[in-house]
Amino acid sequence: MNYFIFAASVGLTLLFAFIGLMNFGIFAQTGSMFTLPSTNADYAVSIIPGAAQKDSTYHYYPPKIAVPVGTTVAWFNNDIEQPHTVTSGEPDAPNEGSEFNSGIMPASANSFFEFTFNEPGEFLYHCNIHPWRVASVYSSDAFFTGEGFKIGIGSGATWNVTIHPRVLLNINPQTIPLDGTTPVTYNVTIAEGHSNNTLFSRWFTTAGEPLLLELIALQDQTTSHGPDFSSTGAYHVQSNFKNGSSYQIDVQIVSVNNKLVENPSRVLFELKTS
Repeated sequence: MNYFIFAASVGLTLLFAFIGLMNFGIFAQTGSMFTLPSTNADYAVSIIPGAAQKDSTYHYYPPKIAVPVGTTVAWFNNDIEQPHTVTSGEPDAPNEGSEFNSGIMPASANSFFEFTFNEPGEFLYHCNIHPWRVASVYSSDAFFTGEGFKIGIGSGATWNVTIHPRVLLNINPQTIPLDGTTPVTYNVTIAEGHSNNTLFSRWFTTAGEPLLLELIALQDQTTSHGPDFSSTGAYHVQSNFKNGSSYQIDVQIVSVNNKLVENPSRVLFELKTS
């Protein structure tokens, strides 16, 4: 008799624990969950070391991004030994987790969750375990076409630097085949207004992919880094981008498969700020 009471008690305990985990969001609803560092994502967001602490300045970094529709974002759990989630919506909102939900990300190195933003709009998200920080992804279907290029603009047609201090551009050439393996080198020059005041110029090489280039209005000194992953993902340019101006972005295809292009594709794109 005692044995059966004990077994029933254990069974109920496990059942309640299982129900509790379901309510807590342990099971991923939409997206993909991995524990390997290889990914086809376009953009990386970090769950930073110390994110579990309530007084941490950030939980996710960057906490606010603006990307073109179709961008795949990967969140990496870099807060070792701490489980986290990436759950859409605000904490305890009726629609919490309805857009995407990683479930509990393992407290181990290289744990990440990825999701593709195929619809425009602003998507808030948080961690179910540590719900004191809300981050956001803004997805835009705005784009520019001209001279053999299509450029997706994460902020919308006009970049409001105050609302979106970061904007991702998807620079997609339409006149050369992109096979995902053959190296393509782009030359990007950015100037303010219609002057010769060049802020930035650099070559970028992708593995047969469009160039994903994020502009960041965070500091006076102009710097660049990337890509986010070993050979893929977004590059980032930081400069004194400001509202009430415009920026001339000159893009050229310099080489394909490490061979210089005789008549390079070129586009001059103007990004206005407000």
